[in-house]
This record gives sequence, structure tokens and C-alpha cells, in this order.
Amino acid sequence: MANRFLIVSDIDGTLLGDDQALEELAAWLALRRGKVLLAFNSGRSTTSQRASIAATPLPEPDALIGNVGTQVERFAPREPLADWPTLAGPWNAEVVRQVLSEFDDLQLQPEQFLSPHKVSYFVHDAHGSQLADWQSRLEVAGQAVRIVYSSNRDLDVLPAGIDKGAAASFLAARWKMPRDRVIVCGDTANDLSMFEQGFLGVVVGNALPELRELDSPRVYHAEGHFATGIKEGLRHWFERVERGRLRPA
Repeated sequence: MANRFLIVSDIDGTLLGDDQALEELAAWLALRRGKVLLAFNSGRSTTSQRASIAATPLPEPDALIGNVGTQVERFAPREPLADWPTLAGPWNAEVVRQVLSEFDDLQLQPEQFLSPHKVSYFVHDAHGSQLADWQSRLEVAGQAVRIVYSSNRDLDVLPAGIDKGAAASFLAARWKMPRDRVIVCGDTANDLSMFEQGFLGVVVGNALPELRELDSPRVYHAEGHFATGIKEGLRHWFERVERGRLRPA
């Protein structure tokens, strides 16, 4: 794996959004498939991701990370990777739902968006004090949780230590990929944890301010939107890595 790259990309708003650009990216990646491992990392379930792969120009990946990092599985053959998620403390999805049911501004998302390790809500324009209050209430109830809020709408309650970034790190370690050869791509705050793992990063041009504000020599801010921005960022990092022009992590 040492001479290959691992690309870990969000789907909605990052890969998806411009079908022609996605077709061009898929063709570009196909020419480099021998030097690239590909994983999708989405808030959606892996089942939902597979439906999108079948219905769009998305290339077939090597792995899928789903439900905001709580699922990791090989694409083919379809099988979850053992030892994930590894819980760092008490977690009970039913307790989470009971504790947060008293807050009228939290609208539980439909059941197809929930899972044993993810409880998700819609809540618009939540403030930091509200997030801290919900976190505190859950901790008092004995739950070790991580709250991820993105797009000023989507609130995900996850087991502590589990998110998109942790799952990407788990996959990279499983495949023995050096951090300088892992490239993560995203557009919203639920992708932020991927950029906090010491990997190389690509923020697409249509990203929300929560990612556009990232300031690091290991994060490339693309001008292009959607798949065009990903291709732009991958070309940037491929060239810098192969020419030995990276700054130390």
C-alpha cells in the first residue's frame, strides 16, 4: 500500500452535484486505479450509498463508511470490518432518544436515517449553548456521546470517539496507509473530523463556511465545485507528494 493513495470522500455536495464533472472524475480515477484506493464517507447508511452508486456515475469504491462514521465495510465482497465501532464508554440509543425527547425544537429524523449507533435530529440554527446543554443532559444520564452539528440543520448523536474522522483513521490503519498518502474530501461540518486526523485534505469550492474557514498547509481549498473541485485537489496533492514537496505533519 505504501506507493498508493487512499482517497476518503464525502458524497452529497462533495462528489454529487454535477453529473458531468463526476463522470470526468470517474474516468480520471479509472486511469489511476492501480495507485488509488477509494472510500466513500457519508452521513447516509452504506445501503443508501450503494443505491447511489448504482444510479449515478459514482465509481465503485473499495470501502464504504456510513452513518457518520458508525459503519465501515468493504464494498465487494460486502462485509463489515471487524472491531468497528469500538465504544469508548456507555452508549444506548434508546436512552439518547428518551433524554432528548423533552426538547421540542429537536425533530427526530425518520427511522431510515437512524441506526443502533446514530440518533439524528433536525434542528435549525442551534446555538453552542444548546449543543452544550444536550451534551450535558446525556452525560448526566450516563451516556458517553459525541454531538455533530452541520449545515445549520442536521444534528447527529454518536458514541464518544466515533465520527467520520475516527472511521477514516481506522480504515487507513487497517490498510497500513501513511497519513501523507491519505486524502480526505468534504463540504460540511460533519466532514470536519476527517480534517483533524493529520491527513491531506481537499475542501470543495461549494463548501459551507464551516469548512472554508479551515487554515492549514495540509488542506487544499479548491476553486472548482463538487467533483471538479475534488479532481483539482487530488491533482494538487498527487503532484506534491510525488515530488516530495509536503510540509511535515
